[in-house]
Amino acid sequence: MNSKRKIQQLKLTQNKKALKARKQELKQDKTKIKKEKGGFLSLIFKKETKRHTVEDTLPYLRMLKSGICQSDERHFSKSIVFDDINYQLALEEDRDLIFNQFANFLNSFDPSVGIELSYINQLGRNEEMQSAIQIPDKKDGFDEIRLEFREMLKNQIVKGNNGLRKSKYITFTVEADNMEQAISKLERLEIDILSSLKSMGVRAESLNGEERLKILHDVLNPGKTFEFSYKDLKKRESTKTYITPDEFNFTPSRYFKFGKFIGATSHFQILASELSDRMLAEFLDIDDNINISFHIRAIEQSEAIKMVKRKNTDIDKMRIEENKKAVRAGYDMDILPSDLITYGEDVKSLLKRLADKEMSVCLS
Repeated sequence: MNSKRKIQQLKLTQNKKALKARKQELKQDKTKIKKEKGGFLSLIFKKETKRHTVEDTLPYLRMLKSGICQSDERHFSKSIVFDDINYQLALEEDRDLIFNQFANFLNSFDPSVGIELSYINQLGRNEEMQSAIQIPDKKDGFDEIRLEFREMLKNQIVKGNNGLRKSKYITFTVEADNMEQAISKLERLEIDILSSLKSMGVRAESLNGEERLKILHDVLNPGKTFEFSYKDLKKRESTKTYITPDEFNFTPSRYFKFGKFIGATSHFQILASELSDRMLAEFLDIDDNINISFHIRAIEQSEAIKMVKRKNTDIDKMRIEENKKAVRAGYDMDILPSDLITYGEDVKSLLKRLADKEMSVCLS
């Protein structure tokens, strides 16, 4: 019994030394990362300049007629609207195929490209929806059928979802020294994204400047009609003038007021080891004004490996703590909680796949 305890103590000491060495290595890596300028995290945590007007609150410099938005001196973006795909109604093998195609789609972006997936539910757009389904009479003997069909569609809109309109967008952002360079990068990305979505059976099209402005207007001004044309834009006049609400009020900080409406923003950090593929669908089933955005950026392979190694070190630390408890209680130190064993195996598997360049890691 004493010899077994000595062996356990020896193993524990060896594990502690290995953990200490790994911590030192990760500390050196962390110091190197801190010295590097820029990066995705610096964009997130940088201090924002004070906003003095309603227009200043909207974080972009200009929206071009082509659909390119310049958010600051070096960042430019474009947006694509896409239709839904019948994932929930698909067979199990088709679901796996769709999921793998989407994973490959996300893995195709390098760390220089920022991706945002936006899902927008808007209420009270009955008039717009009714105008979209207008079927004009042609005086060919079938106008009564057309009238009946129009009325049926109008009734379905009113009864079905209270004028709820669901839209889905993907916005991609690049960094460039000038507009010419940005146009070249965005056009290449646009072709690749449209091609990828088409291969998944998803219908998609690029948005121009007026269409992007209309999305912003409708979110910021529920119930109002968007009236804007680039030909009416005066010299040195900003497009923000046509989309801003009457006011923004961000006090108290938990809620904010825009025009006569009250809104709130929540940030979710999901740490679960497993997620239901119904999670997003359940959020979007809410029959109310709601916007859900996923901001995604790939991490450099070397940085991703370091991040996973740090998680592996944390798990090793937890394993040593469990070993200590077992030794003190007189139990076998090799018996560990099942969750800890599962997490350890998952992290090692992830580390191996990253090292073999089978996948990439994204921040979202």
